[in-house]
Amino acid sequence: MKKKSITLEIDPTIMESNMRIVRENPVEEEFNKLMAEAVPSQIVKPRPGFCVKTFTKPDNKKMFVNICLTEAIPSPVDISNEELMQILNSEDPSSYRVPMSIGEGRIEQDKSGAPAMAYDVAINPEFFSKIEKDDLFQTFFLTVVFEGLQDKYQFEIDMQRFTILKNRHSIGTLQSHRIQIRDVKKCEERRAQPLIEEIQKPAKSLNKKEFVYRLRREPPTGEIEYLLAEFMVPPSVELKDLNLEIGEDRLVLDSKGLFESVDFFLPCSVDQDVVDAQLNRNKDMLFVKMPIIH
Repeated sequence: MKKKSITLEIDPTIMESNMRIVRENPVEEEFNKLMAEAVPSQIVKPRPGFCVKTFTKPDNKKMFVNICLTEAIPSPVDISNEELMQILNSEDPSSYRVPMSIGEGRIEQDKSGAPAMAYDVAINPEFFSKIEKDDLFQTFFLTVVFEGLQDKYQFEIDMQRFTILKNRHSIGTLQSHRIQIRDVKKCEERRAQPLIEEIQKPAKSLNKKEFVYRLRREPPTGEIEYLLAEFMVPPSVELKDLNLEIGEDRLVLDSKGLFESVDFFLPCSVDQDVVDAQLNRNKDMLFVKMPIIH
């Protein structure tokens, strides 16, 4: 991979609006809270599992859900069919949770070349093996996934009208997921929680701190124009300590050993010649804008 070093500039006049964080958006508010708590994260690239075709209501638009796999997400508690039925019929059916990571929507093409929205949902491989073999758990899981997508993106899915594709494991290129690394209590010890838990297994103890960051696309839907990486850079890390390298499909951020290096692959190719990186000391944030190559 050919990489290019990026010169970082400090722009103390950047206003909060340029951070592209809208406080009225609950998803962004959740991210701001995570940033304040300095929760470390990692970027993982899941592998394909199976693809589900379904439709939205009432506009009857086709959409795809790629169920993909990564060991970075823990498996839920292993229970039997009888135990699952007892939980679902109880007064607290939300007590059984399925950890998963729901990615952002994007436009892909179906087999006829028509555009359709696609979403990636990552789960643990062991749990995936279970839902592949067990119809009850598969139906339960897909219901949880559809409800999670509806809650997160505010649209309605026709839950009675879906098909698992036989000859396609995924539609389009799977996106990378930003996984939070924090302590996770055992699922059976925490009751009255949502069925969906977008949290991951704890990382092993590290000697160095990790940058808190996220990678997202702009605009959120439709044809993507650029990727935006946002890093929280503590005051103890000076501009001269940072070294940012951007390749066509990879980002590396180093701080001369002060923090763990950030190194991850990008979900699409970017134009490294026009990358814009600015360190905002008013907010202690590093913004990296990467136009994509169409």
